[in-house]
Amino acid sequence: MTTIGWYAHHHGAGHRTRARVVGAELLARGAEVTVLGSGLDEPTLRTAGLGCVELPLDHPLAPGVALEDVDAEVGGLLHWAPRGHPGLRARMARIAAWLEAERPAVLVVDVSTEVALLARLLGIPVVLVAQPGDRRDEAHTTALRCATAVLAPWPAWATPAIWRTAIAVPQPDLVAVGGVAQEAVGASDAPRAGAGRRTGLVLAGGEGFDDPGVPEQVRAAVPDLDWVVLDGRTWVPDVRALIADSAVVVAHAGQNAVADIARHARPAVLTPQQRPFAEQQHLAAALGRQGLAVLAGPTQVREHGWAALVARARAEGGRGWGRWECAGAAGRAGDLIERVAHG
Repeated sequence: MTTIGWYAHHHGAGHRTRARVVGAELLARGAEVTVLGSGLDEPTLRTAGLGCVELPLDHPLAPGVALEDVDAEVGGLLHWAPRGHPGLRARMARIAAWLEAERPAVLVVDVSTEVALLARLLGIPVVLVAQPGDRRDEAHTTALRCATAVLAPWPAWATPAIWRTAIAVPQPDLVAVGGVAQEAVGASDAPRAGAGRRTGLVLAGGEGFDDPGVPEQVRAAVPDLDWVVLDGRTWVPDVRALIADSAVVVAHAGQNAVADIARHARPAVLTPQQRPFAEQQHLAAALGRQGLAVLAGPTQVREHGWAALVARARAEGGRGWGRWECAGAAGRAGDLIERVAHG
């Protein structure tokens, strides 16, 4: 049996979701998959058949300690390696111990320069999951150089628009698999006609919008829809059913949200949030240029208003989302990981 490790970063939910979705694909092919990370939803992962290794957190810094005091970025070589941090030391030691004990055929890293470097130093092949945005810094370049292959969770045509790197990664080492969405909703959750089409959905994400007033602004601007708002304070058993049943979705531009919207081909207004390396801005702008979603950055909201932006998305009807290539994405990701695992 092939042993595969998957490091899932704890910032945002997208890394863990990809681990679960693609991990299930690999399990179905007979692999043994273990997810390593912090804040893992262990019951869900274990029910799905995935192993779990909960890691100590490598933050925050001690009170009164400044970044410059601990050289957290090692002069730009890395992203987060603060000197003397016990959580970081325990975290990396736990990963190294698991790699030595289990000796996986490959470690999928989603995403961390430091973990990619650690695995490669221990002789473990790395499949690095790419992230949108401007990744030309030295730390991201180091991670790319450590990787045996790079998995891009978007379609190939989008790579030049949303991913900027300092080095070119040639085929077949770079594989754009399409949007990795959660499993499709069942037939009973399929979009309904009539009243169901009068619901609008606001996806604020676990961290919420940079402007917390966005949901109320949208509600006030488009009162003909019954708006459901999901953020870090709201839990629902299945967000996929809400997405599938919505007339329009107003969302942040995180990869998971985009993939789930694309999977259900819903009209979308994307309002990119401030994230490291401008990842949401790059992704939303590319989708806007292709006509897959309506872009609602500060300039667009100021010039057009929420009512016009939502109306435009509804008029366009979510056409074209098939180009995000969600269908079969988990299988293509599994193909790449197996290829690296089998050498």
